[in-house]
Amino acid sequence: GSAWAEHCGDVPLSPPPVVFYGASGYAVALRDLIDGWQPLPLARVVAYIDDFRGDDGEAIDGVPIVSFGTWRASLRDIPIFVIIGSPSARRTLVERVSGAGGRFASFYRIASPIARDVVVGEGTMILPYASIGASTVLGRHVHVMPLVSIDAECTIGDFTTLCPSSTVYGRVVVEDGVFIGVGARIVNDSDGILTVGAGALI
Repeated sequence: GSAWAEHCGDVPLSPPPVVFYGASGYAVALRDLIDGWQPLPLARVVAYIDDFRGDDGEAIDGVPIVSFGTWRASLRDIPIFVIIGSPSARRTLVERVSGAGGRFASFYRIASPIARDVVVGEGTMILPYASIGASTVLGRHVHVMPLVSIDAECTIGDFTTLCPSSTVYGRVVVEDGVFIGVGARIVNDSDGILTVGAGALI
């Protein structure tokens, strides 16, 4: 489930802290989205981890960019969200954080048009304006971006990325580590199950 109370209908009195692993434009865009989450921001970014720019005195809007070593030494009690688009790179960083004893944040809110019985794995995000049908299962560290549409009874594997305006329709099993690009459509109009193999780029 989510590290935050938002998914079960409770609104925290103040946004909980989170560390982003990644300091690219993708990270800044996500920060802006969670800052604007209604009725309160979903989280408060207190540091960005960057393996190349960390601890060089850089900051994003006043929030420091730190090294992995600095996070491990002084920020390890704060959950991390790995904000990397590449499924394989995301898996590598998740394994690194897990090995160092870190834990993970998730970002989502179960409200229409997201079905109430959707199962969401650790470290996964569902951004606003996504639509997810009943009995769908999202694995660990899945990125569901705005305007994504996932039909009922689908399974989305760990570390999969669904880019904006992509569609998964019909009974579909997406295995681990798949990258579904902007506007891509996976349509199964048969009575059986369509499987998208692990690591596919669509």
